[in-house]
Amino acid sequence: MKMMGHTVLVLEDDADIAQLLCLHLKVLGHEVHRGSSLKEGYRILKEQSIDAVVLDRGLEDGDGISLCHELRRQQKGIPILMLTAMDSESDMVEGFESGADDYMAKPFSVIEFQARTRALLRRVVHQEWDESERQQKQTADEISDSKPESNGTSYDITPQLMFEHLEICPDTHIVRLDGQQIDLTPTEFSLLCCLAKRPERVFSKDELLSRVWNTDYDGYRHTVCCAVNRLRGKLERDPEMPKYIHTVWGVGYKFREAATHAS
Repeated sequence: MKMMGHTVLVLEDDADIAQLLCLHLKVLGHEVHRGSSLKEGYRILKEQSIDAVVLDRGLEDGDGISLCHELRRQQKGIPILMLTAMDSESDMVEGFESGADDYMAKPFSVIEFQARTRALLRRVVHQEWDESERQQKQTADEISDSKPESNGTSYDITPQLMFEHLEICPDTHIVRLDGQQIDLTPTEFSLLCCLAKRPERVFSKDELLSRVWNTDYDGYRHTVCCAVNRLRGKLERDPEMPKYIHTVWGVGYKFREAATHAS
């Protein structure tokens, strides 16, 4: 699948770093909007159609974490790559829990930034294809419903995945726990579907990187762990004793319960 140019918002208060980020995004063929504060970020997001955000955690007028929270509160699925000089594990976990899709500590190499950016923007492409497919299915269903007789043509609809207390709707990107809708980021949803569609199958971290993040970059392995922990925090009553997503030590992760398709 060829990745077309997208529109990226870069929020970074260090002028030299911001210039470097914008340069390499433009080299990759993307349109770039640049800001150095939360205020500018909110303005650009309101005025422009943004596909992804590269977000410095420490901006002129506040913490980038607050922007992550606000975008997720509005249920905006814009992929977010967070940059920060704070590289402790607790800082990284806080960044992921705020809704960031990826997290990169300063200083970082251009090669690492390009690898992570490519992976982030591949998710935009897949989201666009998923949305296009859903619209085509909806249109096909409407046409089929309007016809008095079937012409024998069938359209594939992905079955819902039903578990005890948990419902996953792949075509609508909706997840319900005990009947209540759960807000997941695009990455969290893709990770959940990857595991839940193949119950009891063990996925290595490298395999999840390939399937969910569309990358084989080794530096992403900790990202998988953080994403799984964040997903458990939203789905599990006790994340320390998970019901759905289990760790297979030394190997990876698996979804525990067998699925039954909704009737």
